Amino acid sequence: MTVNISKPEQNLREELAALRAKVVAGVAQEAFWFSGDGATTTFALARGWKPKFVYVDGALKRPGTGEDYTVSYDGFFYSLAFAVAPATVDVGVICVREV
Repeated sequence: MTVNISKPEQNLREELAALRAKVVAGVAQEAFWFSGDGATTTFALARGWKPKFVYVDGALKRPGTGEDYTVSYDGFFYSLAFAVAPATVDVGVICVREV
């Protein structure tokens, strides 16, 4: 018996790029990209942007202590701290603009 499983092709980079400068209900959203290097665990976001979703190599990650990453805020900038440094892959972060 042979089982074939197919899933539709999905280009995460194109989907996130489509969100760029898109305004949903008066809230601006932006996709930021970082490159993992297997050693860096902390990534700082631009001022005024709060992370909403985080993808590593196309996989959605879970926020929170004991999960994939934590979010910290120092009063000016949000930062992501991964429990395990992302390998040499793309790290995509969808953010919302704080007013």
